[in-house]
Amino acid sequence: MVDYRVTNTIFGERPNYKLPNRLFLKELGEEGFRKMMSDFYDIVVESNIANFFPQEEEELEKVKAHNTKFFIEICGGKKYYSSETGHLDMIKMHEDFSITEADRVEWLGCFREVLEKLDVSDEAKQEFWDYIEVFSKHMVNVETENPNYENLVKI
Repeated sequence: MVDYRVTNTIFGERPNYKLPNRLFLKELGEEGFRKMMSDFYDIVVESNIANFFPQEEEELEKVKAHNTKFFIEICGGKKYYSSETGHLDMIKMHEDFSITEADRVEWLGCFREVLEKLDVSDEAKQEFWDYIEVFSKHMVNVETENPNYENLVKI
């Protein structure tokens, strides 16, 4: 069983994270990974953080493709993202957005929803979840009161 725990972000802290091993990508395959990311963004544009993403289908498809390249690469796949952008600095890419802890938890909730539907091992899901749960703390750039996690993430 996957532990979809969400831990508290300490504003300004940049916790160390571990990249997921190749198991997640290996079990999903690249096409499965692309489908997962497409499904994820379809959930996101219906969520409380939809305002961060384009609502026009063509523009949303570009975001899906671009971010899928990032996640494939961090999961040990081909270097699609860095060969296109020259770096893997997702933190810098998010500086123009005001991202709160509640936004982070909503984003994680969208990922949880898509991960729960995947036909991959719990071990693979856990590796990926552990990465995104800690890495997402780096995106929080607006200090706010920490939310009630039970209200934001399906438990």
